[in-house]
Amino acid sequence: MAFPTRRGIAVIFALATVTVVMTPASAFPATMPASSPVVPVVSFTGPGQLPESLAVDRRGTIYVSFPQLSQVLQIAPDGTQSTFATFPAGMRPLGVRLDATGNLVVAVVGSGVWRIPAGGGEPMQLAAIPGFPNGLAFDRRGNVFVSDTLGGVIYRIGRDGSVSIWASGPLLVGTTDPGPCGTAHPSQSPLGVNGLAFDRRGDALFASNTTLGTIVRIPVKRDGTAGTAVVHAGPDCALWGADGVAMDKADNLFVAANAERDVVRVDRAGRIRVIASIAAGDPLFSPSDIAPGARRGNRQQIFITNFAVFTGGVGAGVVTTKVAAGRPKASGGHAIRRHVIALQPV
Repeated sequence: MAFPTRRGIAVIFALATVTVVMTPASAFPATMPASSPVVPVVSFTGPGQLPESLAVDRRGTIYVSFPQLSQVLQIAPDGTQSTFATFPAGMRPLGVRLDATGNLVVAVVGSGVWRIPAGGGEPMQLAAIPGFPNGLAFDRRGNVFVSDTLGGVIYRIGRDGSVSIWASGPLLVGTTDPGPCGTAHPSQSPLGVNGLAFDRRGDALFASNTTLGTIVRIPVKRDGTAGTAVVHAGPDCALWGADGVAMDKADNLFVAANAERDVVRVDRAGRIRVIASIAAGDPLFSPSDIAPGARRGNRQQIFITNFAVFTGGVGAGVVTTKVAAGRPKASGGHAIRRHVIALQPV
């Protein structure tokens, strides 16, 4: 498999995952029990098949972005694969999310934010976004929020198509200096704000900062404007490479940490818990996004993209795990807290 050049990594990773960004009402199981291993759903071995972000609809169909191929792939519940959308050469789709009506919204490097009709059809540009659009989130009013990972900016796209800078500042900017694990991020790029997720009330937007290894909390004022950003968690080695995020109904934030190859839970108090890790034997290869199952048969599953951008393509694919109820346990040398929250379809 062709491995991206340093410049290619910078471009792809600047927008990496959003990957698990949900509407405030969305939720997924909060932890990963030791009795449910992380197992493959699909593996990719073709040139450029590095899956960056994913979303799962009510029928169990999985949508996966391939930035190097300028495509979004559709995987049916029976495993059949087909191209769902193709963008012009040079456009790199990163974050994908399903809106309230089932349309697929896509952050596309070199262009902006696009929408593909539910069931398929021609992509339509919602808004031109400068820089490197990456993570996506929807507020209760249907506004779209998108991160610019290299610019350290969060944009808001109104329902009327208007675009404005919603938040910016040093907490959203990345670095090429050594991170919380003591070395520089493998992208060698100053990747900052990445995944986005609102809490269940919509009172705050949470954002990951990839190279700082932090989670930032930005209050939402009554008029919809951004309050003062604060560090909610980190810097911490477990959050090094913090990429796509998702929020459950108890306001636990789940983070795909691509550099440490972990999936991490950050609770409402900012406490960090690693719930799956390559160090514990889980097949995580530059994990970049997380999405819950949304149909009746898979609502106790979490799906994770293995972007594999830092492993030379080794391990590229989608993996999953089931979550069961139970008390906190320890496994593989690190504690795993179990607690299940009923899923709601996206």
